[in-house]
Amino acid sequence: MTPFKFQKSVQLLNFFAIKEGGSLNKLKALKLMWAAERLSLRTSGLTIVGDDFFAMKLGPVPSFTKDIAEGREMMSDEEQEFRSLYLKTTSKHNFKSLKSFEDSYFSISAINAMEASYKEFGKYDGFQMADITHLYPEWTKFSHLFPRFSRFEMDYLDFFKDPTEQPFSIFNQDKEQLEFMKDHFIEESNFNNIMFSI
Repeated sequence: MTPFKFQKSVQLLNFFAIKEGGSLNKLKALKLMWAAERLSLRTSGLTIVGDDFFAMKLGPVPSFTKDIAEGREMMSDEEQEFRSLYLKTTSKHNFKSLKSFEDSYFSISAINAMEASYKEFGKYDGFQMADITHLYPEWTKFSHLFPRFSRFEMDYLDFFKDPTEQPFSIFNQDKEQLEFMKDHFIEESNFNNIMFSI
């Protein structure tokens, strides 16, 4: 898996805020990110941001990106400074874009996944998006454990699985292609693990 890069996280949030007309609800932003990451994995075998996802009551939550969306003080000075160039918190649940999206941080395939995610799901609000995420295997494997427990770390390999019924065509990938992308993701993850252990 690609190591987490906070600059990409900020830019991804900025991208979706601009799509929404400049201001975006945090819950919706995190669910749009889930959709973009799910699609990117299934079509390129790569993550976009490389965040740690957790299954929570309202669906998948990218941990570090949640902190950035909220502008939490626990971020490093470097992260806070970069965020402040592009995003501003406007309320407990919302933030706005301050500057144009910088596409140089992303591959063409990543941008395509982000565009497709918004095209498919942009019409839904955050709670509707949460309900949509509850249809997918990476979340449903934990559904019986809520609300007794609050969160569970998700496995990116589960993003390659299909639900019993596929309600959205965006995730209709050819089975053979899907297996190829899954193998590619595993190989890339193993390579990055080796490189970062040296």
